[in-house]
Amino acid sequence: QAMLVDMASEHRSLVPVIADFINRLLACTTHRWVGEQLLRTFDECLLPRLEPGYQLASYYPLFEKIAQNEAVPQLRLIELLTKQMVCLAKKHDPDTELKSWSQGSKVVGICRIMLKHHHSSHIFLPLTHLLVRTIESFPDLEIRDHARICLRMLSCIPGKKLRNLMGIGEQPTPSHPGSMFDDPSERPAQDPSSMPALASYIHLERVVPLVVKQSWALTLPNFSVQSRASGHIISIQDVSVTPPEQEKPPQPTIERIGYTQEALRVMDSKGAETLEILRRHFSCIPDYLHSSGGLKVKIHCTFRFDSEPFNRAWVSDSPVPSSEGEDELPALYAVTITLSSSAQFGKIPSCHVPFLLGEPPASGVDIVPVDNCHQEESSYRASVMIELEPREPSPGLIDVEIAANTENCQVICGSLKPITVGIEDMFLKASVPPDTPKDGTAEYYQDLFHALWEACNSSSNTGRETFPLSGGKGLVAISGTRSVKLLEVTPKVLIGALEKYLAPFVVSVAGRSLITILRGNGLIENVVWEESDSDAAVGADALVPYSMENNLQLQHIDDDEIGIGAQRFAHLSKRDMGVMRVLIFLPPRYHLLFSMEVGYASTLVRIRTDHWPCLAYVDEYLEALLQ
Repeated sequence: QAMLVDMASEHRSLVPVIADFINRLLACTTHRWVGEQLLRTFDECLLPRLEPGYQLASYYPLFEKIAQNEAVPQLRLIELLTKQMVCLAKKHDPDTELKSWSQGSKVVGICRIMLKHHHSSHIFLPLTHLLVRTIESFPDLEIRDHARICLRMLSCIPGKKLRNLMGIGEQPTPSHPGSMFDDPSERPAQDPSSMPALASYIHLERVVPLVVKQSWALTLPNFSVQSRASGHIISIQDVSVTPPEQEKPPQPTIERIGYTQEALRVMDSKGAETLEILRRHFSCIPDYLHSSGGLKVKIHCTFRFDSEPFNRAWVSDSPVPSSEGEDELPALYAVTITLSSSAQFGKIPSCHVPFLLGEPPASGVDIVPVDNCHQEESSYRASVMIELEPREPSPGLIDVEIAANTENCQVICGSLKPITVGIEDMFLKASVPPDTPKDGTAEYYQDLFHALWEACNSSSNTGRETFPLSGGKGLVAISGTRSVKLLEVTPKVLIGALEKYLAPFVVSVAGRSLITILRGNGLIENVVWEESDSDAAVGADALVPYSMENNLQLQHIDDDEIGIGAQRFAHLSKRDMGVMRVLIFLPPRYHLLFSMEVGYASTLVRIRTDHWPCLAYVDEYLEALLQ
């Protein structure tokens, strides 16, 4: 409350917005008491700070709210208005006639509001004094006549009947002066059809553009018998620890010694180690079906609006001058950005921007960058963070609605252009168990990659296993699928794209030549470098074996073997630099694995995942990555 008092005292242009804020509080049953308390605070703390004069007109919207509320004493307000009328009378001259008439009619209008909302016995003496001073000394005849009418009604009509009488004819007729009855913060309504769409001059934009300009999304129907809220789809692989009562099998009445529900399985040490790694990993993933706190995906955006079209649509006829010299720049106050989506993103929290200036018109010599990946921080742009809690890793659109206040207390509402969410927005790093040492993170990611790679194999035994999630009673099982993609690009193009977009997800690199290049660039760090020859798929089966220790040996090929040799060389040349392994976590609990066999002419990408619908987007993403 103290901050609002200081703001209203120091920045007159904020008064209409504060008055509208109080009006919203008073209109809400739950928060009405907050609005009344705020009005009492303004009456006690703000009014003593104000001085009479022409500048006091900025506070008339707030004075009207105080006059309308029966819980606020009117003595301080009446005393201030009395001083204001005396000041206006003293400053009156031929150059200020219109200003004196306008402000005088506003003061008398506030007096009428008091007559309507307060018992005449509570305000009789101070209000009579104000009206008498107006009748005696105010230079404008029309204002004196209106004050005389109010004084006659106050002194001659009983209070209850007077309040009923003042409530008749709320809307002014053409014969009445509009300044006497209208709310000073209101403006004539504009025709919505004649105004440009908000999306043409108010923008919510991504900071980092998408690699794939996604225009479609794969939607799978929900065949669940039980109805669920939007955003809560249970995968067929999600298992509950405690099934419903009606699904529990009847307990046998005969005791069976040594009875087991499934056949015993024999597992080697490697398989047991794989299961242990997967259990540790899934124990770090929140149980998104049985708990409220799931994994968040954050999209950085900027919010801005253009001054020129905004002024044409919304600017008032008499803008309040600014002390900073930016009189022509409009401003938005208390912006609320409401977000929604038909995709499985959960409930998206709304975003708020307290204050924002419009962007000034660009001059003809301004240099505009083509790529907006790194926009400079500006007082004309607000940073907005969109938080999603995906129930399924898929692209989609986020619908954007805004509500904001202008400087003259108008409320702007409308839709903006939707925000596109791509599959790359779902790319997160896998969580690391808290007991993992800091210097062992790279080895953990490598072991996790190999465990998931094995689990996503269709012939893997882990498909019969279930893994508990963290903080809940849910279990998940892995059902993997595989795919391949041939990228016919040079290593330079592939490595550049990988370092730009997928560097945080690389877990290991094999092959000396590939390691030399990546280490030299210095963009991929904290990974396992596998420098042994056996891991690089180079040398032993090459067409021309070569090493630093042995002399160069050329193999003679007969003419009838040229075709076979050419095919063999073409195959080997695509994978003779090394292998890069990429581990991507897809919320809420899925994974995407790449094993990239890098060659001089092309790269073979082996793909495995435990969420087969994401393969619909991976092919397009990999192609766009290299463009």
